[in-house]
Amino acid sequence: MGIIGILRPAILLLAGLAWCSELVAAAGRVDGVFNVKEYGARGDGTTDDTKAFVDAWTAACRARGSPATLLVPAANSFIVGPTRFSGPCASTRITVQVMGTITAPPAGAWRELEYWLMFYQVHGLTVTGGSTGLLDGRGGTWWRKKCKDHADCISRAPTGLVVMNCIDVELSQFHSKDSPQMHIAVSMSSNVNVAQLTITAPWDSPNTDGVHIDRSDHVRVTGSTIGTGDDCVSIGSGTRFVTVDGIVCGPGHGVSVGSLGKKGAAVSVEYIDVRNVQFINTMNGARIKTWQGGKGYAKSISFTDINFTNVEHPVVINQFYVDRHHVPNNMGAVALSNITYTNLSGTSRRKTAVEFDCSESGSCTNIHVNSVAITAADGGGTVARCRNVQGDTSGYVYPKIPCLR
Repeated sequence: MGIIGILRPAILLLAGLAWCSELVAAAGRVDGVFNVKEYGARGDGTTDDTKAFVDAWTAACRARGSPATLLVPAANSFIVGPTRFSGPCASTRITVQVMGTITAPPAGAWRELEYWLMFYQVHGLTVTGGSTGLLDGRGGTWWRKKCKDHADCISRAPTGLVVMNCIDVELSQFHSKDSPQMHIAVSMSSNVNVAQLTITAPWDSPNTDGVHIDRSDHVRVTGSTIGTGDDCVSIGSGTRFVTVDGIVCGPGHGVSVGSLGKKGAAVSVEYIDVRNVQFINTMNGARIKTWQGGKGYAKSISFTDINFTNVEHPVVINQFYVDRHHVPNNMGAVALSNITYTNLSGTSRRKTAVEFDCSESGSCTNIHVNSVAITAADGGGTVARCRNVQGDTSGYVYPKIPCLR
């Protein structure tokens, strides 16, 4: 046969194997699932799997045409350090399927950044899980961290999951636990749906807002259970068309518009609809808070079908946020207008159930209160306190609000 005759079958066999491998790879690409374990992730709870997650994301993001899925498999715990998952992506939509646990390194084991996990400039993104999907920020290692200035130490703790400069996003059906600071931040993004999440942190954990929204529009937070050490949902400046619907909040500081206008900043917030919310053992309920000296406006805000259970401050407008005693009253404030409260009921931990505290500059106008019944948790009566508020009431309103018509 000669040497060529001997080698020819081997060459054909190798070529056939290579062709089969290409078919398998192609099938994997067509399937569009990019499992982080196939990119080197161990998922053993101790190995740093950051590079594997970045590599899997890069492959999924580059998958052309069809939707792609980055899979974080169940029954695994993956240590992932601060990571930015950047777009735009070639795939029409990219889904991050979190079936296992993604765990942050402890404080001191990674460089200090403003975020832990960030999705940046992705158009068409879903982050979802199921009963087993968990983001564990290990915030306790940050809260216990020793600093010369405790406030500065906490301010440098990272936000857990950040969505920035993204369009058409869904965050759904996973658990976020013990973020070092805010759990989820939506910033400079549009068409974002946050649904069916469970967000938890101890009641005394600092700055652990559940969902924070700023400079974004058309954002929905629905059907979620949030209990943290700060606001369950906070809404910052530059935000329009936000709906908060069907959440259970507690413990925490309530659903807050603000704080707005710090250091004289000009702000704009409008078309905020908060409805079907249960506040249970929270510090605040339906709250709007602004800094004295701020500029701009917050308008067309509604709180509808709200129930309070043992809430310390159920209904609050505070235009003297932080320190009202050392700033002159004539500095002006963020203009609040067309604020509506409809069908509010439940119990207040304190005697004062409604607090409208507005600046003398006439910045609280068209405040409408319709159908309110808030009694004291101990069975006693409640009162409302207000100043510098212009507006009206209708239907049964208890406690009576003396400065409204």
